[in-house]
This record gives sequence, C-alpha cells and structure tokens, in this order.
Amino acid sequence: MRAFVTAIVVTGLYATSAHADADTEALGHLDRGVAAYRAGDYTLAEHELQAAQQLVPDRANPYRWLALTEAALGECPTALVNVESFLSRIAADDPRVAEMVQVRQRCVLELHAKRAPEPAPAAAPAAPAPAEETPITHRWWLWAAAGAVAITAAGVTYAAVHDSGPPQLHTVTCSPTGCTM
Repeated sequence: MRAFVTAIVVTGLYATSAHADADTEALGHLDRGVAAYRAGDYTLAEHELQAAQQLVPDRANPYRWLALTEAALGECPTALVNVESFLSRIAADDPRVAEMVQVRQRCVLELHAKRAPEPAPAAAPAAPAPAEETPITHRWWLWAAAGAVAITAAGVTYAAVHDSGPPQLHTVTCSPTGCTM
C-alpha cells in the first residue's frame, strides 16, 4: 500500500513539473509573440502565439493576442474564432472584454464588406436629349410603315382582280335510299 501511495505522489509531482514546464515555455512564446506584435511583425507574432496557445489551450491570453494579431493581418475568420475562445475563458466583467468586442465588430464589418460589396453610388439621371427636329420623311419607321401598307394593298388588289365570285356549291339531293350530288 505504501508503494502505491508513493507511486501516486511521484506521478503527481511529475505531472505538476511537466505542467510547470509547459507554462514556462508557453509564457516565453507569449512574451515573444506580444513583443513581435508590438513591433509590427505580425507573422512572427502569430507563430509564437500559436505555439503558446497549443501549450496551454486552457489559458485565455494567447487567444486574445492571436485575435489581435490575426485581425491586424486581415485574417478575420480566424480572429473571430480566437475572440470567442478568449471571451469564453474570462469573466464578463474583465476589462479586456471591450477590446475584444471592438475586434469582433471590426472583423464582422470587414467580412460583411467582402461578401456583399456596396453598390456604386447611382449616377445622377442623365438629362433627356433634346427633341430631334428631323423631318418625318427622314425617319426609318415611316418608310417601314409605308412599305407594309403598299404590300398589303397589292395583296388585296390581286385578290380582288382574280376573284371569280363566291364558290359554287353542288346541289345535294336526298332520297330514302341515300343522298347524291
């Protein structure tokens, strides 16, 4: 029994030591990431902050700095994920909430602008063109109408000249045995 208790204590100490090492290493990545962010080297900052976040995924601060960095890089979809991850790990009255809400709003507006570009402002309606003073004989539709009238008149005239009157119907005679023509 004594050996069992000793094994549990040693395992607990080892786990605590490993956890402390991960915390120390994550803090180093976090410090380098924040320094790179403040220096404007967002690519290096993103790399360092992702390493910190992977080492201590339950801590909030790497998510905050990743959100700020990715928003600065224009990577709003992943910035929004990190904003939500940060906000889910802190108290609602934390003073950093306002900063993350601003990042969220800025990214949402940016994504909305990319998805649905605003239509160009409508140009002022053009002034109507002044009425043409072209004589009617120079308008195309007049000659098209005159041609249609001429063709119709020719067809009616042809039909009237070549008409032999109403058609003659044959007389039909019917008897009890049937009808004949």
